[in-house]
Parts: sequence; C-alpha cells; structure tokens
Amino acid sequence: MEDQVSRLFEGIDKPIVVFYIGDHDASGDLIGEDMHQRVEIASGASFEMKRLAIHAEDIKAFSLPPQKIKDKDARAKRFRKKFGRNAKTVELETLPVAELKRRVEGAIEQRIDWDRWNRQIMVQDAELASIAEFADRMKNLPQIGGAA
Repeated sequence: MEDQVSRLFEGIDKPIVVFYIGDHDASGDLIGEDMHQRVEIASGASFEMKRLAIHAEDIKAFSLPPQKIKDKDARAKRFRKKFGRNAKTVELETLPVAELKRRVEGAIEQRIDWDRWNRQIMVQDAELASIAEFADRMKNLPQIGGAA
C-alpha cells in the first residue's frame, strides 16, 4: 500500500494533504499515524495528514452509541492514556452521513484556489461556446455529393 501511495506523490511540487477518516478506537487512532509515517518513509515525501472523523468530541455532539475499549487490543493502553481511562470508542459508520459529507467537502473546499478555479471555468465556458459555434457552422455547410 505504501508503494501505491508514494507513486501518487511523485512529481507533486506543492504541499500534500491527505484526509483520514476512521473509527474512534485504539486501532483507528493509531492507524492514521502509522500510515502517515510509513508512507513518508516509503515515498520520501513529507505531507500533512488531517483527520476528519471521528473525534472524541463527536460522541457527545452527535449522541453516537459508544462502546467499551477492547482490553485485548494491544493498543488499548495507549488509547486510554491519550483519551482517558474510561474513554469510549465509536465506529465511523455511526456518524451521520450528512456530517461526514460536510466535513469532506469543507476540507477540500478550503484548499481550492477559487480565483484560479473561476478563471478555469471561464476558459472552459469559452471553449465550449466555440465548439458549439463551430458545430452549428458545420451543420449549415452545403453537402458535397448529395444523396441519390
């Protein structure tokens, strides 16, 4: 997996941001950090990893159904140290879809250069208008070698 992601980063000469969504549990908390570190090592590229969900405060904010930390999980001790002895875990799929969509869209839109975006839309509109005009002219040309 690291090789696939690192190939995606090749040739990118601007800051890279990777969005991460995952469960709020011992493995979900650690997997983002682990993935970040392994891909940076494999790719040689430095990038920002931004977690969009689930955060500890989402449990209360969205009345998500909490579960207990799985004591058999080797990462449970680390999770308790970070979030508290009685921290609850939550699966990603319990977050309302509309909220997840809002977060993803917001994170992407924050990184768009809107002036550049709008210039490209204007160029695209001009190109499409030119193509449509050309197609109209082609329809009105006299036919060569008419039908029998």
